[in-house]
Amino acid sequence: MENCRFGLNDHKPYLEQKHHHHHHDHEEHEEHEHHHDEYHCSSHHHDEHHEHGHSHDHRGTDKKVLKWALSITLVTMFLEFFYGFMSNSLALISDAIHMFTHSFALIISLIAIIIASKKAPIAKTFGFYRTEVLAAFINGITIVLSIIWILYEAVMRFLNPQTIDIKTAMIVAIIGLIVNIITGVILMQGDKNNINLKSAFVHMLSDALSSVAIIIGYIVIHFTSWYFIDVILAVIVAIVIGKWAVDILKNSTNTLLESSPLDITMVKEFIEKNEKVIELHDIHIWEITQDMYNMTAHVKIDKKDLEHYEEILHQINHDLKEKFKIVHTTFQFEW
Repeated sequence: MENCRFGLNDHKPYLEQKHHHHHHDHEEHEEHEHHHDEYHCSSHHHDEHHEHGHSHDHRGTDKKVLKWALSITLVTMFLEFFYGFMSNSLALISDAIHMFTHSFALIISLIAIIIASKKAPIAKTFGFYRTEVLAAFINGITIVLSIIWILYEAVMRFLNPQTIDIKTAMIVAIIGLIVNIITGVILMQGDKNNINLKSAFVHMLSDALSSVAIIIGYIVIHFTSWYFIDVILAVIVAIVIGKWAVDILKNSTNTLLESSPLDITMVKEFIEKNEKVIELHDIHIWEITQDMYNMTAHVKIDKKDLEHYEEILHQINHDLKEKFKIVHTTFQFEW
């Protein structure tokens, strides 16, 4: 039984264009006997560019921006909680919970930047990227519990209408809106291409809109004394955060269960369009964290194409990166 060994570094030019990248050693795999009676080779390709949108220049700024945004948001959140209970306004309490979800989003963004610069111990072969996913999952569970409480409280208040200290609630709601605008401006100072900062900015925007709705509701209550509007506003905010919670739980659960983020059949058919690839099988695609895809597969080629092994591998890796953003691959070749 012969062994076949190949080493390949077909992605060097791409890596040299990056401002910042992780170094990963390319391993040459010694092959062992396979279920075919012929030979097989395995090849590893890693072209990691998962930086969460960061380069060295931006990382420090982004961290500072997020810390400021998080500090302001947390202070306002506690303010809204405290005065929400003091003024007996469910809408204000639900807005505080809305703000809590965004604080969590900012925390996850901050974790993403911190872990991108941490060197993981050798046992953590994929680094600490899953920390983000775990934090998101916990966040989702917390939001669901909060929504259940808001809806329960809303039903109780419908059955037993309560008065609200509109003046206090209005002042705090306006402070909340101003803080959201300030936080949005702070977040805009960060890296415009950073997906985490973008999502944090979108959350701030949705929180600002809910603050505007609550302020308008309070103005109506002030002139009409229709206190049930407060409950309606709280339910609307609960629905908004509910949609966000479902998305978080769905995405984080799929990642934790190693579900493929891509259509495997589509990937298989796309690679098999290559005339030198006879078949692609035993395919595994999974996501470490957002937009960081890994793939392993067996690639069957014709024995006569063996001398074109490197060229075929280079083409497959290039196609996967361009079409599906898969940059970390390990392939076992068979013929």
